[in-house]
Amino acid sequence: MRFPTCKPSGSQPERGAFSAAALRRALLPGLILLTAWPAAWASVVLNNTRIVYPGQARESSIQLSNEDATPNVVQVWLDSGDVDSTPESASAPFAAMPSVFRMEPKAGQTVRLVFDGSELPQDRESVYYFNMLQIPSVTGEFSEQNQMLVMLRSRLKLFYRPAGIQGRVEQAPEQLRFSLQRQGRAWQLVADNRSGYYLTLMGGEVMSGGKAHAFKADMLAPFSRASWPISGLTQTRAPLSVRYKHVNDYGGVNEVESAAVAAE
Repeated sequence: MRFPTCKPSGSQPERGAFSAAALRRALLPGLILLTAWPAAWASVVLNNTRIVYPGQARESSIQLSNEDATPNVVQVWLDSGDVDSTPESASAPFAAMPSVFRMEPKAGQTVRLVFDGSELPQDRESVYYFNMLQIPSVTGEFSEQNQMLVMLRSRLKLFYRPAGIQGRVEQAPEQLRFSLQRQGRAWQLVADNRSGYYLTLMGGEVMSGGKAHAFKADMLAPFSRASWPISGLTQTRAPLSVRYKHVNDYGGVNEVESAAVAAE
């Protein structure tokens, strides 16, 4: 197995690291990039599904492991929300070190995340994104054939969590308030996040008169409001409640049922 040859750039890289620019110049023409590929499908995997960076920490770290029987080259970077970001265009107050490295078969790698000290809100979380690009090895037979090399890009949320946020993250769902709002003949669910934490919702159901009506939801920013259409709900009947799922710090899913919902 071999990789495209990479030579160090003018600055002295860490031992065992690669020049990112040289790496991109050396990649084969027949290359496909799969953006935001699910991390579980990649052979280089992270031990997190999300990253929480404590605001008081000077640095944090994450662990990667190569499940392949062959080596991989990995490139990592962080951005502020641009799904099409590249290491050159990305802007985030964090540095990942090393940024480019080779992983041997069945080996692990620690990546350090360092905050640059930028002024961020201290009463709420800020969200950024950690990108990991996996570049597989190339066999001699492959390199002499007109075939395609597939790179996988995984993307995880990074939550910068200051110590000044009121309340614990486990209590954040208690600060979520729901109401129903009429939209023509239909209804929509309005959610108010009164906490300083991001809440990643995975949808749920509005219970009206004992009947369930589904809704699709997404991430709700701190101190923000969002609304989502409710499937099939044209008339509200007591009792009213909301059942929903949200993702916790460990990537697990918690189910919550709220108190009665006020119809507006």
